[in-house]
Amino acid sequence: MTRRLVLQAGMVAAGAAAAEGAATVSRTEEHDYARRIFSRINDLRELHGSAALRWSDAVAACARQQSERKVELRFPGHEDPERGGVSERLHAAGIAWGRCGENIFMERGWEDPVNFAVVFWWYSPGHQENMLNPAYTQSGVGLALGEDGAWFVTQIFLDPPGAGIRIR
Repeated sequence: MTRRLVLQAGMVAAGAAAAEGAATVSRTEEHDYARRIFSRINDLRELHGSAALRWSDAVAACARQQSERKVELRFPGHEDPERGGVSERLHAAGIAWGRCGENIFMERGWEDPVNFAVVFWWYSPGHQENMLNPAYTQSGVGLALGEDGAWFVTQIFLDPPGAGIRIR
């Protein structure tokens, strides 16, 4: 599959009518969107010579909480005004890591945010670097939908502490 096909996959289907009024989506749909984003990122990693990431439920829960906080507080950037950056949030969740990174995305007007998040991240050098970084081995994606139809998407990347180091 070419990069163009990976990035364009589903774009026609995603062009559904804009969300109107109060937006609702089930947890199952949110989880499906998260897994589709995760799968697309792994497709891109494979195309560019990086090993596939492993899904982490704990990291996905942390990512989802960040997306929910962004819906609630609408703060800009990666730093939660109360919970800090990704490293502080992972620590507070009890998730050990050796290196971590985070991609965030927000869009409003499309029912399915999957393709837009991946394409947006792909064309942003820092986000693309996180997506393709071979040092990252685990990831989780979390989404939240605001009442105004705005999707907030967070993907957290990490490698465990001491990855590649064997202790005798």
